[in-house]
Amino acid sequence: MASEGRVGSSNPERSTSAEEARDGSVTLGLISAPDIPEKIARELAPELPGLLGKHVDDRVSWDVSVVVVPLTGTGREAPDILDVCRERSQREGWDLAVCLTDLPVYRSEQPVVADASAQRGVGAISLPALGVTRLRPRAREATIQLVHELYARIPDLQPEPRGEDGDAEAGDGASGLPGRRPRHLVERRPAELVSPFRRIEPPDEDMKEAGVDARFAAPGVRGRLRLFSGMVLANRPWKILPPFKGAVAAAFATAAYALVLPTIWMLADAVGWARLLALMVAAIVAMVAWVIIGHHLWERPTDREDRRWAALYNGVTPLTISVAVLVAYAVLFALVFLAAWVFVPGHYFQTTLKHPIGVGDFLILAWMATSLATVAGAIGSSLEDEDTVRDASYGYRQRRRQSRRQESEEDDSDE
Repeated sequence: MASEGRVGSSNPERSTSAEEARDGSVTLGLISAPDIPEKIARELAPELPGLLGKHVDDRVSWDVSVVVVPLTGTGREAPDILDVCRERSQREGWDLAVCLTDLPVYRSEQPVVADASAQRGVGAISLPALGVTRLRPRAREATIQLVHELYARIPDLQPEPRGEDGDAEAGDGASGLPGRRPRHLVERRPAELVSPFRRIEPPDEDMKEAGVDARFAAPGVRGRLRLFSGMVLANRPWKILPPFKGAVAAAFATAAYALVLPTIWMLADAVGWARLLALMVAAIVAMVAWVIIGHHLWERPTDREDRRWAALYNGVTPLTISVAVLVAYAVLFALVFLAAWVFVPGHYFQTTLKHPIGVGDFLILAWMATSLATVAGAIGSSLEDEDTVRDASYGYRQRRRQSRRQESEEDDSDE
């Protein structure tokens, strides 16, 4: 069910025709998917009227509305998003609409960040392609630029130039952004090592077939890395920790037991940091693999068309679980170190190791105990309900995709 929030409009029932736009008002709708896209859309809505007046056209007033809908489609059906947004825009009576989705989009073997279609009056932004850092400012800049792309291509929305009665004539309409056809979607910051998102020049065949006037992509390896990181963010890895309370409890119990064994003390003191690092990596990899295999999070494509998308999601799932496991490992390490510092007798510890001890020795002991405990936590994680783990591991878009895929497989098996 869709939920709505409106900003900047004193009359929600007012229609938004081209004639009204010429009278000085343009309505813009933000159509977002739930979760992170919804949060960003609702944060941007109060800011956009003033920013659009400054960067697009200050001769009109901008009314911005937010509608949250479960946008349909998988990665290969991404062009349909523009049609879905157009239908919603027409239903709401908006002049322009921008869709914010957590759906990854690939065209011509490169991630697409944004599309603008003047014939539909709609733009679409794929938030995962924006990456993790500065996501909200990037989304704001991209939204303003897409609105500028659409507004410049739809003359009916622009007020007519005034005569010599003292009214201002039409200006350039973009005091703070580049012109109608900038090369980059958002401006590069000095601290950023990656290149900005680039416009596809000249328009390719896919754009012409889809009725897309402007497209921005994130080419190269860095663009794909940004897409992967954005998809991990969409999966909200921090949500995985609460369902794994049984695994964390099992891991801490194992670590507490290891702390009272003098054999573990001597082993931690003798192995060296290289082996401890290798043990930590092995424990984390084992934990991630156990969670993915034990809870059936790995996709097995059923046809050739699904293989590329399955490979994409199968690459993101281990990254999502890895981020959650690393956070859990850091928390567990802090708890184990505190327990070692409080409960391991310093004199007895020094007598066992046969050399003076310090904070570093307690850190090494906690490091080894945490790595051993993480393996036990992997076993404990298999006790969690599979649906609970899946809901925590996937964002809204991927949960819907998994649900449709399972329904399709069940229908095929019934036949």
